[in-house]
Amino acid sequence: MSNNSSNFSEDLQKLHSEDPYQRREIAEKYFDKELTDEVIEELCKLLLDADNGVRDAVANTLIYCPSQPVAQFVVPYIASKQIATRNLAGEVLLKRGISSIPAMVEYIDKGNDDDKKFIIDVLGLIGDLSPEKKIIEVLKSNNDENVILACIEALGNIKSENSVAELTNVYDSSELYRPTVMEALGKIGSDDAVNYMIEKYHMEDELTKFSIIESFEFIGNEQAFFLLLSELKKLTGQLAWAAILSLKGLKDKLNLDIPFDESMKNSVLDTLVDADLNYKRAASYLIQAFNDNDILLACLKIYGKDQEIDENVKAKFFENPVMFYSKAAALLKNNVENSKAILDLMKELIENDGGESLSKISPLELRNLSDSFTTCLENTDEEVRRSAIELLFFLDPETGVLFLDTMLSDDNYWNRIRLVEILENFDDERITEAIKKLAHDPEEMVAERALMALNQKGITL
Repeated sequence: MSNNSSNFSEDLQKLHSEDPYQRREIAEKYFDKELTDEVIEELCKLLLDADNGVRDAVANTLIYCPSQPVAQFVVPYIASKQIATRNLAGEVLLKRGISSIPAMVEYIDKGNDDDKKFIIDVLGLIGDLSPEKKIIEVLKSNNDENVILACIEALGNIKSENSVAELTNVYDSSELYRPTVMEALGKIGSDDAVNYMIEKYHMEDELTKFSIIESFEFIGNEQAFFLLLSELKKLTGQLAWAAILSLKGLKDKLNLDIPFDESMKNSVLDTLVDADLNYKRAASYLIQAFNDNDILLACLKIYGKDQEIDENVKAKFFENPVMFYSKAAALLKNNVENSKAILDLMKELIENDGGESLSKISPLELRNLSDSFTTCLENTDEEVRRSAIELLFFLDPETGVLFLDTMLSDDNYWNRIRLVEILENFDDERITEAIKKLAHDPEEMVAERALMALNQKGITL
């Protein structure tokens, strides 16, 4: 730092230069170096700089500066009227982590309510328990709703068990705070917190119940588990989805068995069909005991959209191939958006058992399956059309022949090449004529492959 100190007068002039490049250059010069209080103070002034590049360079230098006093010089800038400066100061304090806490705690009483909220938000994000006493003190003494909400959330984030009694007092004081208190208690997760949540569950509105149910995923006990099971038949929509997610988490955590009754089936089904992705994933783990059309169809409708869900539900299709083929045919006829995934799954199933599962379905179901493949020949996705060609000739070559004109006019030349590869395995005059047409294909690669197939059959044009 001695060299930096000797040159600081010159650097200070550049920090005040009208050229933002020079200001940024000096800020970058001090990156990752021990700095005197004087240098830190001058750099902090540039958090107010009009140039974004200068502000970012200064923030980066302050974040990685090994000198301890940085936070005490940065904290006052959270009171800036410039939002960009305020947020940048918060970012510096947050990324410096625990070392920022003493200066932030000391500043709480100096700032207005907006400043208090901002600092407490950052303290919560840092996640260290050390400021809990000060945050509880503010929670008890402050009347500003936003500050109180910030305190509640921060105490949850730092998992302050000592705050549970005060949080329950706040809970009873106003309905405004109840969902946030429940979320905080859920993060704290102590026995007192969980028992209080269970005690209050039946008295609350849906928003607060949702917070309670979601929290049980991580901190619930056996009592919470059985509460969710008993409530499930009454719950709908997002409350039911949250219950499914929490039941799955508690099942794994506590090694408890879930009764797979009608109410559970209906909730799983609703979650698979309508819920957001994280809830669908939880539901996909709970389908193992169900072997009925409704569950299988719901799984098939979402297959191919998420790898985790696919891995969970694939076994159900392999266990119930007859049901799978029936449901798959109906979906493919409607050109559903996951047609490719369904066809790929079908090919995997056939490859797995050599097509034996197809022998278990009725002639009518075979007909429906063939019809679904012919529908896919008109799909806009060339991979769907290619799979349909492959499966149609595997399952029902006669129907495949009837649709040769459609296949010959496929606008993807790789599909036409694949068609040649399939057709060359058949000894049928109609198929030979189709290969001859492909030998005159305008795409050279297709024509060459068709000529090769004809030569192998001993046919010349």
